[in-house]
Amino acid sequence: MNKKNLPLIIALCIPILMILLVAGFIYLPSLGNKPKYNFLYMTGNSYSYLGGNQYIVSGGHLTYNPPPPPNNGDLVIKPDNSLPHFYLYNVAQNTATEVFFGQARNYTLDSSNTSPDGYVVVRGNYSGGDLFFGGGGGDYNSWFIKGHNRSRKLNLKLTGSDYYNFQFLGWTQNN
Repeated sequence: MNKKNLPLIIALCIPILMILLVAGFIYLPSLGNKPKYNFLYMTGNSYSYLGGNQYIVSGGHLTYNPPPPPNNGDLVIKPDNSLPHFYLYNVAQNTATEVFFGQARNYTLDSSNTSPDGYVVVRGNYSGGDLFFGGGGGDYNSWFIKGHNRSRKLNLKLTGSDYYNFQFLGWTQNN
């Protein structure tokens, strides 16, 4: 190797090295820790009095909590009369399977926002852009599982009026 060619070789290797580093930073996190806990969620039936929920996790299990009858003057929020739909989300397969309430209440649930392995289910955000780069749409109507410096878009079953009535119920303990 000639010493005259050394700067040329270094100049050609720097962009290649940078491409490899960027690719490594993008793909290495996907090789690490992956979410292990499935979760249960509900859509529809957002019927409530003063923000009270009908379906709650109590004692580690899903229960039906009938709302009290409204008193005169109570605010009744009743967007629709549809029955709720319960889904078990499989994080490994990125799929949601509908389950009946009888099945859903048999799962042992952890209703905390963070799973035992450190993941959370979050709504996407909306970015309005700025003066120079314009307004980008955003992904506010999408949901993600996020944790350990990674996030993945969830393939939830949300349609019609259920689209806005997503309710996270809990992480399943008996996957």
